[in-house]
Amino acid sequence: MCRLLLLSHSELSKSFYQTIELIMGKPSPKISYLTLPYGQDMDMYQQMVEEQVLESEGEGILILTDLFGGSPFMISTRVYEKYCKKNSIEIICGMNLSMVVEVASALKQNLSLDVMKQIALDSGHKGIVDFSELLSNTLPKRKENEK
Repeated sequence: MCRLLLLSHSELSKSFYQTIELIMGKPSPKISYLTLPYGQDMDMYQQMVEEQVLESEGEGILILTDLFGGSPFMISTRVYEKYCKKNSIEIICGMNLSMVVEVASALKQNLSLDVMKQIALDSGHKGIVDFSELLSNTLPKRKENEK
């Protein structure tokens, strides 16, 4: 079983955590989050991420970040570089609610880190839906003269 760490600017990761609690009930203790408020000391933030990674030793950790290239992502890559030989770590950026809900649900199944990573990627992509396209593909096509 692996752990899940949500990282984001401001309160987004906390809001994701609170939302999965609303949808699914109390989240697994294997799920944690760190917020990055404006003005946060980056060395301290990195230390907090490192503590989460060290707690997951032997289990592995899937880190979901909000934005590619953003501070939470960049800090997580530094931590990855420092600990990847000691601990299994995967990082996915661009987290969305579909991804977080599916991964939180899958944590109960005691799946490997690689499987959890694939669930995150698949559910993240599938959670993005163009409603107009979906609607046009599900409704019967109108004949030209009915328009």
